[in-house]
This record gives sequence, structure tokens and C-alpha cells, in this order.
Amino acid sequence: MQEQIQRIRADQADVLRGLRLSGVENAPDAFGARYAEIASRPEQYWAEHVAHYADSDDAATFVLYRAGRAVGMTGAYLEGGRRDHAFICNMWVDPAFRRGGAGARLVDTANRWLAEQGAERINAWVVETNQTALRFYDTLGFVRTGHTRPMPHQPQYTELLLAFDTALL
Repeated sequence: MQEQIQRIRADQADVLRGLRLSGVENAPDAFGARYAEIASRPEQYWAEHVAHYADSDDAATFVLYRAGRAVGMTGAYLEGGRRDHAFICNMWVDPAFRRGGAGARLVDTANRWLAEQGAERINAWVVETNQTALRFYDTLGFVRTGHTRPMPHQPQYTELLLAFDTALL
């Protein structure tokens, strides 16, 4: 099956919206927003976000395609444009396409892009109850920093801060 990972294009608002909704529907406790909140965002929201993620030096979204179909995504950004505050976020792969390394390739793509932007350390917030995601990031070289926070929009959950050293790339 042919696989591609590409940076999202400015004309793909529907792709981003579809992937975000699928991710939240599939794993509602893994993301900081609820399905209804994401579904209610107007078309202009998606168009503006995709335009930004397609062309920005501070934020990008990468989409995984299998046989031409968008089946996964991850975001990468420099918080406040700061090279010392790099994050990956919204990592999700359709369950039908997991277990073949696609998620690792998505994260690697995002990590490499952030490293090209000058990041030396890349962070990821992961819900502490999501043991599958924690194991996944462990296998990719992310380490637990000891920092935690209540999950935005769902403070009943705690997120753990993981970090990756770009020297490992």
C-alpha cells in the first residue's frame, strides 16, 4: 500500500477538520478538546488554521496518506515562535492503519521539521492514562520530564510532559 507524508496545503481545510474529528471521536480522552467543540468550529476557522500550518515557519501539520486517503496527522509548532519551546501535538493515526510504523514516521517527520527550525528539544504532552501513547513515545526516544499539568478543557485528566533531544535524529 502506497504511503506518503506531506505537509498540509492551504486548500485542505476539509482534510484537517476530518482528521481532527476522527481523532477526537476515536480517542476522546486523548485530546484537549471535545468532539462537539471541534465540530462546531466554522469553515473560516479551518481555512485560517490550514493556511497558517501550510506556510508558517513556526507551525506545521503533517498528513499521512495511504493509497491517497488521509489516515493520520501530527502537528508541530514553536510556542510563541521560540526555538526552545518546540512541541508536537494532535498525533493520531486511524486504528486500521496502526502497528506498521506509520505513527513513528509521522512523529519523525515533525521532529525533523522542528529541528530544521532550530529546535534542540521537542516536547509532547500526553495524558497519563494513555499508556499506549506513553509506550509509543518511549520507543521513539521521548523521556518523561517529571512535569505535569491538568489537561486543558478536561482538568480531571493529568498530562505528562515528554521531551525528545533532536541530537538523536
